[in-house]
Amino acid sequence: MDNTNSIVTEFTNSSVSLGASSEAIPMSELLVLRKENGELKKRLENAIEREDLVLQNTIDVAPMTPAQLYGQACSGDTVTTETFANDWAHQFESNSKKFDMIKDSAMNEFGKLAYKPCICAGSGPSLKKNVECLKDRGGIGLVSCLHNFGYLEDMGFPADYYVNLDSQEITIPELFQGGKKDEEFYWDKTKERTLIASSVTNPKLAEKWQGKILWFNVNVPDPVFMGIANKVNFNLFFNTGGNALGASYYFARAILGACPIAMIGADFSFSQKKKFHAWDSPYDKMFSGLIPVTDIFGNRVFTWQSYYNFAKWFEFIALGGRGGNPSLFYNCTEGGILGAYPNGNIRHIIQMPLNQFIYCYSQHKLMMKISEEKSQTLLF
Repeated sequence: MDNTNSIVTEFTNSSVSLGASSEAIPMSELLVLRKENGELKKRLENAIEREDLVLQNTIDVAPMTPAQLYGQACSGDTVTTETFANDWAHQFESNSKKFDMIKDSAMNEFGKLAYKPCICAGSGPSLKKNVECLKDRGGIGLVSCLHNFGYLEDMGFPADYYVNLDSQEITIPELFQGGKKDEEFYWDKTKERTLIASSVTNPKLAEKWQGKILWFNVNVPDPVFMGIANKVNFNLFFNTGGNALGASYYFARAILGACPIAMIGADFSFSQKKKFHAWDSPYDKMFSGLIPVTDIFGNRVFTWQSYYNFAKWFEFIALGGRGGNPSLFYNCTEGGILGAYPNGNIRHIIQMPLNQFIYCYSQHKLMMKISEEKSQTLLF
């Protein structure tokens, strides 16, 4: 898998000798060769990650029942609540005094993507494989975890909405972690962007954000927190499964009304190359305390227990969730563990490359061009 460098060797000298003649390649031509060589290496790396892998067989019956999935997804809730409940209550109260959450709630976007497809972007390592597809997504909506902000802004195709669930101050440096420009560049970019923020968002993040902020609440089983919720009377609760991508999905489905929804960057695991994000991340160096899991190609990869639980939450939703109503969504991550078990991938989550999803839900727009050209081309 890692023999790319032996396949293509980068030129490093200022000139290259051409056999016995000792004729050298001029620097201008050498730079062109280096550029072409770099592009070839990139294509080879993607080919190794994408084209050489085959999806597992599909299985009709999930190895875990909905009740088991729900139990697994919520298994860490008690510890999390006991650890952060005080911070959540304090930050909810602080935000509610500075912002009119009821007036500026996420419900302001209700139905804006009703009956239309949408893409929800997590920040897993496989995002690097297909992020370029977002450049020409045919008008399909994009809801992204806030952690992708710097990465998507640098790519030049930002999300329609960025979603923040977490309360910790680390969400601030993570906002531009995937980018290559300075902090001021990204804060300036927030003027043009919409943040969908939980009530427990770190107040420093809310203060620094220069664009629109729309709020939602989280259901915390803590009497102090719920006392504040009742006092503020802010009752727009999201069912998130405890993760930012879960909040993004709930916003897209329950508020925007989007259907179907494609998930990208939803790895919930390290890649085979031990990468945790689509960019070089501090988490890459935290490769410890992990559990082995099976990815959608049948390979062994590793993840933290919390991220394994997040994946189980989505599988619980796919099987019907609390209401017993199965959700239709596609896993266009092209990697990771969502829906994967040692004996196959569950049929309730459709595995599909992102470029195919985008084509399926935007190919009708090609008819306008075909009609204008008076072509006899058939759409399919």
